[in-house]
Amino acid sequence: VTGVCLDSGEVLAADVVVVAIGADPATGWLAGSVLRLEDGVVCDSRCRAAEGVYAAGDVARWHHDGLGTSLRLENRTNATEQAGIVAAGILGEDRAYRPVPYFWTDQFDARMQVHGTPSGEATVVEGDAAKRRFVALYREGGKVTGVLGWNMPKQARLRRQEIDALAGLTAAR
Repeated sequence: VTGVCLDSGEVLAADVVVVAIGADPATGWLAGSVLRLEDGVVCDSRCRAAEGVYAAGDVARWHHDGLGTSLRLENRTNATEQAGIVAAGILGEDRAYRPVPYFWTDQFDARMQVHGTPSGEATVVEGDAAKRRFVALYREGGKVTGVLGWNMPKQARLRRQEIDALAGLTAAR
């Protein structure tokens, strides 16, 4: 890598370039339909976008009853679990999708796992951040909002039950 070319044509010299790629839900083909589109296909807590129409995976923005907000999660765990709720709905069951939000990533020598919706102040509760192996709990307003595991996946998973707003929700396996 020698640089980055901007839209203006200007080239900025660089030895290293970090690329962060996000996901934009492909909903353009639905424009003008009866479906509501807002950073995804807007669904109710059962993943219904309209009568007889469901959405699952990266494209679905659904209402999370347990959190009282809408979410769109971009990971395969979410897509798989949502598909089960959609199938249940198609078969006539009335089940809300109420997962503990979860994702993981491996970045070089770091395995990160996140449960919940981390916000507020983080406190290391296990391990040692200096040794790059720890679990941190996030707290806001006196309540645990999320868990971050850094090279301690099992310990992070075990701590997810401490997330106050998600008590009784379905945890990712």
